[in-house]
Amino acid sequence: MKDSHDRITNQTATELFALAAQLQGQKSHDYAPSELVQAATEAGISPENLQEALELMRIKQTQEQTRRRNLRLILSSGVAGVAIACAGVWAYFTLNQQSAMGGRILPGAITNLESPVVPNAPATDGYAVTYTGTVQQYLLNPEGRVDGLLLKNGLQVKFPPHLSNQLTNLIAPNAEVSITGMAGTATRFGQEIRAIQITNQKTQQTIAAQSPNPLPPPPTNSTSYTSFSTEGNTQHWLVGHRGELNGLILSSGVEVNFPPHVGEQLVSMIQGNDKVQVQGFGSRNTYGQVIEATQLTVNGQNVALAPPAVGIAPLHPKKP
Repeated sequence: MKDSHDRITNQTATELFALAAQLQGQKSHDYAPSELVQAATEAGISPENLQEALELMRIKQTQEQTRRRNLRLILSSGVAGVAIACAGVWAYFTLNQQSAMGGRILPGAITNLESPVVPNAPATDGYAVTYTGTVQQYLLNPEGRVDGLLLKNGLQVKFPPHLSNQLTNLIAPNAEVSITGMAGTATRFGQEIRAIQITNQKTQQTIAAQSPNPLPPPPTNSTSYTSFSTEGNTQHWLVGHRGELNGLILSSGVEVNFPPHVGEQLVSMIQGNDKVQVQGFGSRNTYGQVIEATQLTVNGQNVALAPPAVGIAPLHPKKP
């Protein structure tokens, strides 16, 4: 490098810069916001896109921390916790399996967009978009914390449960809201929006998703896991971010959750205004009632809740 006449090819320079960046990353693991902005600017990334990426990363970290905390709480809740944990584990492994499969095509009956939940919904292409609607009811996680909103237009808005108290103080059923977030796959059963911020249209107050720091206290609303048995007609079906069917709302307002592989079975059973009988464990408080199904009957047909066995070889294979 001392000889000004030495020339380095473009390919070698690219490899050199990549190695230098790797070495720099190994020596420094923490970055000040100003350093991130400077690095992003040098890479041609706008400050707005950097801020959006930071918000999405915080939301992802919040969801992962909440999932771990929920699992610890559920496992400490006795027999009821065990049943709920099993349902959560089924969902966890099913979603991981779908993620590993990458471009897996969901059943046509689920992804059929002939009757989308929001006509002329904007294309997201991975960017945050804004929707408006009227809140029908809260959505709950197994602890009984509010972790989302069901809008009357069918949109299902998910929000970090550690912000449950702030959300319920700001937003009540029948409130007009504006939602900015990442839209999931639109299906004839509904669409999930992972909210970045929610605004009360009347008061113009806004709550933004953020990571818990420090860890949030236990919910102030009294909640206890117990066994439930109920029946009724479906009012709404609930979907995950990829469009997988993973729950329903009865006409009574009770929220019923089940693993996505169960939703694939239900596609062929759904007729409209479906009759549902369910047993399981869950929570009830002033915000609503949620059940993690352990037994489920739809239109008189029993639904298998056990996860399908995949890749399990027999203990004693038959000899040819």
